[in-house]
Amino acid sequence: MGGLVKRKLSVLALFVLIFLPACSENKISLNYTPLVNHSLQMSHKNLIVTTLQDHRFRLYSFGANSMPDVAGWGQGTGTLTTPQSIPKHVSQAIARQYRDFGADVRYRPDIACHITKEKDGTYRASTSYPGALLCGSIIDYQFQIDHSVVGIGTYISTFDMAGGAVIKAQVALHLFLVKGDTILWDGYVGASDGMRDVKGPHLKEKAVGILEHTLGLTIEQSVKDVSDELEKV
Repeated sequence: MGGLVKRKLSVLALFVLIFLPACSENKISLNYTPLVNHSLQMSHKNLIVTTLQDHRFRLYSFGANSMPDVAGWGQGTGTLTTPQSIPKHVSQAIARQYRDFGADVRYRPDIACHITKEKDGTYRASTSYPGALLCGSIIDYQFQIDHSVVGIGTYISTFDMAGGAVIKAQVALHLFLVKGDTILWDGYVGASDGMRDVKGPHLKEKAVGILEHTLGLTIEQSVKDVSDELEKV
């Protein structure tokens, strides 16, 4: 009996040693760098950005995301996840980008902002913060890496090898500028980007770069509306 247990443990240890490297290879790190656009300037009035809700992968529901760590996927790629909080990352990126455009903005994850959708399709905001607050939800934030595959009895991915890959990224946000329980402005902003015949190595890092650039293009779309409404507060 003891020998059987030892053999089972040995097999388990071998299984872990074989599959741990593969699991670690499917992790990515997000890193947002603000875009430079000298034609955009924001109001200097105080603004708080709180953490957006994560509504990705929920096409017909205003509910929470059930795959919170998934950031990428694709043919011959598998699912790519991140140990980072995607809602925190995206919200911080908004604050950083607004700040680079001249806004007096801070990221405050401790401030709650609840947006609910009524039966008639309208939205209602609820927060105890008295000043201007930007909140909302992440509708889409993901990239896709599609590789060619070769068939030798079974399909083998050419991930990070010489064969070119197609990388696509898409981002969509539903943002709300609120003050107390009043919605001053809300709007959908989004962008997509991609490249063809992308060569390895470091395809994951290249995909993250495209994703983050797409996030920047998305944030830029909200600048004028948010700034104009801030001037009225």
